[in-house]
Amino acid sequence: METGEEPVAEARDTPLTPTEQKMLRLESRPFKYAGAKQEAIRALLNLSSAVYYQRLNRLIDSEAAEAFDPQLVRRLRASRPAPLAASSTPVRRSLPGPDTEHEES
Repeated sequence: METGEEPVAEARDTPLTPTEQKMLRLESRPFKYAGAKQEAIRALLNLSSAVYYQRLNRLIDSEAAEAFDPQLVRRLRASRPAPLAASSTPVRRSLPGPDTEHEES
């Protein structure tokens, strides 16, 4: 079972764990083919992709991660998808009303 045994470093004076450093280094690498990153996550960190991305999202919010690699962390923060609540605003669609013309067959 995959658990987040290592806590994410929260304060700037708290150094990153070795796993957190590996995660940030992994994010800075380019991957040549689909699935290569998932394979690297499994091989290097022994984590599923879902657990990895959950931990990564917490990690990039930490000051310690930003101190470790500010440019990478800012890029990762900016590339996060918008929160679901903000992206799921209802869409208003207009329905044909009595004053719209309809074709009759």
